[in-house]
Amino acid sequence: MSKTHSHGPIFQNSKLATIAPGRIFFRSKHIDYTQKYAEKLKRKAQEEGVATVEELKAKLLPATQTAFKKVQLQESKPSSTVAESAVEKKGQIKNAEPSAKLHPAPESGSPSLDKLMKLDLIQDLDPESISKIWIQKHMDQEDTISAAVPADTYKKMLSRSKEYPMFLLPLSHGDGVEFYLMQFAFHQVIFTSLLEYKTHGENARPFLTLTHYPELIDSKGIVLMNGSVSTHPRVLTVDQAQILIFGMQQYYVSDHKEKYQLLQDFHKRPDQFSHQKLIDLTEISG
Repeated sequence: MSKTHSHGPIFQNSKLATIAPGRIFFRSKHIDYTQKYAEKLKRKAQEEGVATVEELKAKLLPATQTAFKKVQLQESKPSSTVAESAVEKKGQIKNAEPSAKLHPAPESGSPSLDKLMKLDLIQDLDPESISKIWIQKHMDQEDTISAAVPADTYKKMLSRSKEYPMFLLPLSHGDGVEFYLMQFAFHQVIFTSLLEYKTHGENARPFLTLTHYPELIDSKGIVLMNGSVSTHPRVLTVDQAQILIFGMQQYYVSDHKEKYQLLQDFHKRPDQFSHQKLIDLTEISG
């Protein structure tokens, strides 16, 4: 991704993300978030007109729960860049076709697959051969990740993303951990650091954009994926981007009970969501 967005918000506004710490450095395994951010929370409580941090939580959590129950993508104008058009029209995720019928091109600013590959030349090839061609096509492109996702895997991920379109992922950062916010936008997934989101809100710059091409999902049983790491600014390395993609799979594809519970808590029970448990459960380093 060579350009940053300039028109319309990329990320859905969320009070939950704004009260979570963006970057955490630690020495011990356990982090007391309330103690660590006590002064900031006290100032926030004063700004909100309440006396204690507990009253602040009580005031913010109902609004957070409502927001996450009604998460919908905001409208954005069509654009030729992935970053500018990553957010689809309001309600598109909610009204998306069942995953078994996901053969149209992605409804986004990214080109359809027939603009990237000559589909008539690969119609007789097996999925493995097509996957090799796709990966080879992007082999020499810097700041790019490509893959072929099995149809069943993608259907499961897309289905889960309709109910839980946003999530946090931890990533090793020096001696600590930095959180990244991810959001699904139909066939795209946008990642930014929580620190960026805390600073710029819904206009946060995307640092990694994944685009999935489902045109071959029925005929070949695969979905081609291309990931673009932003270089303006460069925040992530390709290796770090791959770790975030793996983290996404852990929560949107895996049947791990505790991880799925965390995903549910993030949306439905934000008062029970544990950042420490997220760190403990997620494989966050290469």
